[in-house]
Amino acid sequence: MQHQLWTRALFVVVLIGLYRWCSSMPGRGPEFAARTTAELKLPYMEFAGTLEQSAGDMREHRVIKLPNNLVVLCTRDPDATQAAATLHVDVGSLADPPELNGLAHFLEHMLFMGTEKYPDEGEYIAFIKKNGGQYNAFTSLDTTGYYFGVANSALEQTLDRFSRFFIDPLFAPGSVDRELHAVDSEHKGNLQDDYRREFQLERLLSNSSHPFSMFST
Repeated sequence: MQHQLWTRALFVVVLIGLYRWCSSMPGRGPEFAARTTAELKLPYMEFAGTLEQSAGDMREHRVIKLPNNLVVLCTRDPDATQAAATLHVDVGSLADPPELNGLAHFLEHMLFMGTEKYPDEGEYIAFIKKNGGQYNAFTSLDTTGYYFGVANSALEQTLDRFSRFFIDPLFAPGSVDRELHAVDSEHKGNLQDDYRREFQLERLLSNSSHPFSMFST
């Protein structure tokens, strides 16, 4: 019953991060206790300590760790009208190779272009819209984030589609040129943004041997 309360909650936010201390600091990180899911008996770990929570926060929170060491923050809010999830990958534009500036942003786009389980590149977006949701992604200097919001009843099915981005993306050759143009189009639109122009000036004045000085958009 407790498992069902969490998986069928009116609202669940899943914040997934690749926390390095989970794998690189064994025995020194937070304490997790072994658990199994109620229906499928799948193993996972749950944070056994006390989560710091403000007095005004009436939501319920859990922190779990999956067998692949991904740490997940689950939040239940009975007053919310949609379910949502976000995943942040610990790589951004600073990791672009010098000869391929903009690669991280390009790869962000390519993950939406179909997976082995859901090969139709429009299927994910169509499913989100069908269920009253929204989606987006962004590439920053040191992280790339993907997120969606969707009707509560569609959360499990959406997560299945969303997770395949990071398991078996197709990187279909037929999508490459179109997404290169999409990134270029975004960049051209950003040229009129004063904040981005100021940011680019900071790059030009920075150490030319540092990745911060390279192009990104």
